[in-house]
Amino acid sequence: MKYGFFDEEKREYVITRPDTPAPWCNYLGSPEYGAIISNNAGGYSFVKSGANGRILRYHFNSDDTPGRYIYLRDDENGDYWSASWQPVGKDLELYKSEVRHGTAYTKMKADYAEITSEATYYVPLGKDYEVWCEKVTNNSNKERKISVFGFAEFTNDDNYNQDQVNLQYTLCISQTSFRDNLIYQQININAEKREDGTNGLERFFGLAGNPVASYNGDKEAFIGLYHSYGNPVAVERGECDGVCNYNENSCGGLHTKLTLAPGESKTVVFVLGKHTEKEAKAIIANYEDTTTCEKEVNELINFWHKKLENFKVNTPSESFNAMVNTWNAYQ
Repeated sequence: MKYGFFDEEKREYVITRPDTPAPWCNYLGSPEYGAIISNNAGGYSFVKSGANGRILRYHFNSDDTPGRYIYLRDDENGDYWSASWQPVGKDLELYKSEVRHGTAYTKMKADYAEITSEATYYVPLGKDYEVWCEKVTNNSNKERKISVFGFAEFTNDDNYNQDQVNLQYTLCISQTSFRDNLIYQQININAEKREDGTNGLERFFGLAGNPVASYNGDKEAFIGLYHSYGNPVAVERGECDGVCNYNENSCGGLHTKLTLAPGESKTVVFVLGKHTEKEAKAIIANYEDTTTCEKEVNELINFWHKKLENFKVNTPSESFNAMVNTWNAYQ
């Protein structure tokens, strides 16, 4: 059974069926900031160390959860789906998708209910944060009102083991707040001070390109009791309830509303990282011009393609050539 193919010209692996037998993942980032992302947006992020610098949670199971989730909702009829096939998992007869794992970026295109979603995930060259660029296009002949939700499940501690196992402690040291289109998470405020007095364990999840309509900083408030990543209560309801976290599981949940004329496209940008409030505001401001994303992705492509040109093999096996010339070298 075929799930995809190598696009040698673009140096991408193209996944044409999202229901792969296992998560098929890509690496994003640099030695300063790393990220793993699957074809269904599952995966985690870290600063310098995957063991001691973890920002996003990930459960190593067949569910491939949680991840960098972008949800879309038709505000006229309440129907919702995700920019990646999972976690909502719409019927593949109705939901068409294509995922392109490239050199330090992943693109996910989905068509559902006459709406095209194009999500691009990457870490800008030389930066220590990640970007989720989401373009939404109305392919119908009528105006559409679409809500877009971004969801990131923070760890409660930089240390992976502490976060996963020692919840009796880590639940008590994490809190979130919302200001200026950003969710801030602070961990162990009293113990992790920098020399300038600021907290050394600050994370942020922000939105650029459109105002925040509602938010959550508490995972349980966003997902809901007896709900899952596939049917979060905030998305079902059509808005977040504004609850932030104090001594519970933290998240970044941001909601924005788009009104799209027939044929119109709009882009919003979610940004995630480990920075102070002042630094985060400056980073987010850079993406109010959403064309920044296209420029940064092109920079990544040019950088990596030039680097990979230094060594090439040519054998009778096209798949062997692809692995050696691009993927083994890149990873």
